[in-house]
Amino acid sequence: MRIILTNNETSIPKIELSTARFWVKQELESKHLPLLPEHVERKLFFEGRTAWRYKYSDLHVHKRKTSKKIGFNVAVFLKKEFLGFAEKHHFKFCATCIYKSATHNLKVAEIKEIEHDQDS
Repeated sequence: MRIILTNNETSIPKIELSTARFWVKQELESKHLPLLPEHVERKLFFEGRTAWRYKYSDLHVHKRKTSKKIGFNVAVFLKKEFLGFAEKHHFKFCATCIYKSATHNLKVAEIKEIEHDQDS
């Protein structure tokens, strides 16, 4: 298992980071990002695709006695082929997850929108 080192020299296994990114992405798509027209969403669903690109940055991990607090920024961009379907094309969020080592349980604790732009 590969270890990812953060800027504060705290390590986190890649599987924990991948799991945190997956659940944040799921929550962003279901609660924070605008929906596209139904026919577009349906087509994407059946193709197993998404209309959004994700870029992660500023990873920081704070270890506690029984858990880890994992935080990172997520920049979300609407793919070029879908720019005509949404008014906002770029969003930036700050996400925080809590990972409990004893139960291997990860939950998204908080997602805050930092900024959004019309341009991508």
